[in-house]
Amino acid sequence: MKIADWPSMRLVIPLIGGILISDTIENTGTLTELLCCMLVPVLAMTFTSFLYGDKLARLYGAGLSLSFFLIGALLYSHSMEKVHVRWPDSKKSYTGIVTEWPLERKASYRLDLMLQDSCCYGKKIYLYVPKDSMAILTEPGHRVIFYGSVKEPSNEGVIGFDYASYLYRHGISGTLWVPSDSWRQLPASEKPGLRVKAVRMRRHMFEKYREWGLDGDGLAIVAAVSLGEKRDMDDDLKELYSDSGTSHLLAVSGLHVGIMCSFLYFLFPMFMNRRGLSWIRELIVMTAMWGYAVLIGLPVSITRSLVMFTTLSICRTVGRENSSINSLAFAAAVMLLFDPTALYDIGFQLSFSAVLSILLFEPLISGILKFRSKIAMYVWNLISVSTAAQIGTAPLVIYSFSGFPTYFLITNLFAIPIIFVIVSLSMVLWGVCWIPVLRIVVVKLLSFLIYVINGIMKLTVSLPASRIELTIDEPWKVWAIYAIMFLLYRWIVEKRIRRFVQALSVVAIWCTVVLLLSFWTL
Repeated sequence: MKIADWPSMRLVIPLIGGILISDTIENTGTLTELLCCMLVPVLAMTFTSFLYGDKLARLYGAGLSLSFFLIGALLYSHSMEKVHVRWPDSKKSYTGIVTEWPLERKASYRLDLMLQDSCCYGKKIYLYVPKDSMAILTEPGHRVIFYGSVKEPSNEGVIGFDYASYLYRHGISGTLWVPSDSWRQLPASEKPGLRVKAVRMRRHMFEKYREWGLDGDGLAIVAAVSLGEKRDMDDDLKELYSDSGTSHLLAVSGLHVGIMCSFLYFLFPMFMNRRGLSWIRELIVMTAMWGYAVLIGLPVSITRSLVMFTTLSICRTVGRENSSINSLAFAAAVMLLFDPTALYDIGFQLSFSAVLSILLFEPLISGILKFRSKIAMYVWNLISVSTAAQIGTAPLVIYSFSGFPTYFLITNLFAIPIIFVIVSLSMVLWGVCWIPVLRIVVVKLLSFLIYVINGIMKLTVSLPASRIELTIDEPWKVWAIYAIMFLLYRWIVEKRIRRFVQALSVVAIWCTVVLLLSFWTL
């Protein structure tokens, strides 16, 4: 097993390296210009070595990796340069378009705005306003005028979390709070953009669920797993699924995409056995799935899954096999090229680490035991997948949340099949919504299943030591753990003792660094 077996991995690794290096340097216009100047000769060298074929194959590989490294650094630097704004100290009047539904806080509503003023056109800010009727009636696409002093994101009042960097990496250039008499709505934009239309449609579908009889936790979970709408989930419900190790099931991800694709493939069986026409079936299914993804706002989990599914679909159409790991790396490269700041999104990190870990470790784990019973084998496969996913996400979970769910195997064993049924029933609901009797039956089934799964989560969390408090305080330690895990994996697969020695070397370097830092702080 070599990295060369996964060509896309040889591109995404230097791309990530460039983003990480760029993040450690203060992003300025000078840095962007320098990276552009460096990228031009490297691309020229890479293209020249490509024309010479095998004679300069190594130079071509090195040039391609260096090109993607510089591209990653350049894209991230350019993204940060656009987000950072020097706001005037004095108060000014601004106009912006609301891009999301108001988010309720303890003492205010948060409005996500995209500014329309010439001096800061396209910049995104968070506007906090008092709780009043005007805020409640605000919708995506509405224009807002306000008067105040926009501030750069800061960590004031925040302990143990770099809130300013978090906002910058999510494209937020500033924040401010204004009283009721310092803002008002203007007539809505005549032609709302595609994103605003998608947000409105998603909310319309959410209200349909409410109209059909779903409410409370049932409404929140069905909306999360079918629409990617989590804004109405309360903190207690999010914490319940996080502490039980099943929060990943609330994201529209590969499981949900697989269910929906299976339904669509079932609807178009006429092209299955006809040569030359299978591409029509693949095109219809992928077009429908990408349309659905745009409708729910292109969350990271479903985008990653769809890029993978699309790559595999193209390979099936042209009759070529493709590695799942190669497709995963390609999906990561595509997403980072479009949005390099996505690398710092915890959803992106957990999504890709979980899938990569499943692809690497699940075959090893599932091969440990074999059962003749199909039911026993099904249960063991669920345990294998869940264990592999938790292995891959454990360092990130501990670093981000300072803890780890102890009984994740138990909860996932029951939760995965139930979520599968919930997603399937949510699709069925849209198909039978025009038949009142069937619609009521499906809603009752959904409410019952959600009551059951929530009961399982609460019972598991109430068990002794359901959560282990652990801490990883530095990002480099996360990378070191992943390096050790990957080297141990290669040792198991390749049966080469040098991989085990390399893993021990990483441990030794870790201990050395910790000792040096300890003496440095004395």
